[in-house]
Amino acid sequence: MPTAFEDFADRMTNLADTEDIWRCTAEFGHDLGFSSCSLTLAEHSGDKLESRYLQTDLGSEFHDAYTRGQLIDIDPFLLFSCLRPNAEKVLTRDLSSFPGSSPKHQEFLDRLAQTGNTGGIGIPVRTCENQVFGGWMFSSREPEETFHKLCADHGNEAHLAGLLAYERMVSLGLGRETREARLSAREREVLLWLCAGYRVSMIADKLGISESAVHLYLKNARAKLGAKTREQAIARAIFSGQIEL
Repeated sequence: MPTAFEDFADRMTNLADTEDIWRCTAEFGHDLGFSSCSLTLAEHSGDKLESRYLQTDLGSEFHDAYTRGQLIDIDPFLLFSCLRPNAEKVLTRDLSSFPGSSPKHQEFLDRLAQTGNTGGIGIPVRTCENQVFGGWMFSSREPEETFHKLCADHGNEAHLAGLLAYERMVSLGLGRETREARLSAREREVLLWLCAGYRVSMIADKLGISESAVHLYLKNARAKLGAKTREQAIARAIFSGQIEL
């Protein structure tokens, strides 16, 4: 008879929608004994963070505050847990779970505590050296002693489930969206002039840089967009909202 995790893994291979994957993973977490589940992916935008993807069953108020930017910049999971690819157990009332954090990050933990959560397991799926990064959080409302036992009994299953679910999402296209690095201002500028019909030599004259520099910006833009040609790079930059004509 297959284990619960084996059954979950088998279901993952047959799901063809990221929303279904999210629901299946949250249900699996609930069946293990965790009270809530969240998947968050953030993007560096200057000295701020922007939400690229968030699914959570912590409630609409928490979801809205997070995606509007009121909470994401003080989320200790993104800022500290995602420095490493290791799953980590954290306590909602214990800021020391996040070495390097400061009192301002307690506001985020306080918001979690308002939902009744006492702790959780943070599971990074992409660490913060990437343009887009983040992971899962399986949380519990149980007393601390019960929470520690839950983590000991089922933490490894939760960890594997989170990684498996994310990779399935990647295979369905979420990876192409979230792994796309943001273009620099100069890369966007070069693509715009190229789109306007300027040749490389003309762009170099226009920007006061060498032709080799233009070629380098184009090469970097293609790599970030996963494009094989300049034309494909332009199309993807437009489609992703990184340049506007």
